[in-house]
Amino acid sequence: MSETGTCTLHLQAVAFVVLLLRLAPVTQASVQQLPGCPDKCGDINVPYPFGIGARCARDSGFELTCDQSYSSPRLLSRYGQHLVKLSLADGEAIALLNATRQCYNSTEDLVFVDSSTQNYMPLDGSTYRFSAARNRFVALGCPNLGYFVDSTGYYLSGCTSICRPVQSRTASSGGCTGEGCCQIKIPQNMDYYEQHILSFKPGQGDPIFQGDKTYCRYVFLADEKWIETTYRDRPDFNRTDDFTVHVVIDWAIRNVGNCNAAKLNKTADYACRYSHSDCVNSTNGAGYRCNCFDGYKGNPFPRRRMRR
Repeated sequence: MSETGTCTLHLQAVAFVVLLLRLAPVTQASVQQLPGCPDKCGDINVPYPFGIGARCARDSGFELTCDQSYSSPRLLSRYGQHLVKLSLADGEAIALLNATRQCYNSTEDLVFVDSSTQNYMPLDGSTYRFSAARNRFVALGCPNLGYFVDSTGYYLSGCTSICRPVQSRTASSGGCTGEGCCQIKIPQNMDYYEQHILSFKPGQGDPIFQGDKTYCRYVFLADEKWIETTYRDRPDFNRTDDFTVHVVIDWAIRNVGNCNAAKLNKTADYACRYSHSDCVNSTNGAGYRCNCFDGYKGNPFPRRRMRR
């Protein structure tokens, strides 16, 4: 298989259109799969270096499965995440995950735990990292101390959500700023997290924790845009249903630390060999990606021959 460049120039008839092109965002790279490999799972585009099946992916880290057993096919990473979007230009994937839910009675005894939802998400040793730039950790419901730990069981971070008594609430109550819902940033290079909920028994801790209560409390990691859209100016956080959230995952080629290391062996495993493309260091953990030059579009990843 030849490796002619797929980052192609946008040709325009007049100079001012070229100028406008330079000022406009570059179009998302085309899907471009290996011959015989599917480029979609349902309505989700699957661009190389990702591939459905081992023979279609660049390596095992980019291998995906299209599960046809659902009414709408589900795209799954080999680590179990349900993916709903893949982006070459941004180096991101969007995963759909369930929030963790626990419910309590009036004496703060635990009466329900959603056993169908995992309270941990392992990405260690994988192509993926949880996006520190895009995601926020959320504790929802009251009183709720939500926190998460790493793969060794050590505390990483958390936040506390408290509800004011009903009579003291104001019209401005809402958002996700600590009253009914809190959110925090997460560390860089995070490849595992395990989430937990800590409640407060009556008489335990400061009385402020007993201002008002919700029957159920939640913890989850979610895209901050999803959080803003869902909880902007919303005064009532007393929900009891199951729900899913959007989580942003950064991906990269992670067999070397950065572009400088990758370019030392251009004849072997280096991915950015097309003309009009360049290597970009990962901003979240070790590794690199390939991008087309400004003004060019296409898929900058050279396709390998299908493995037998």
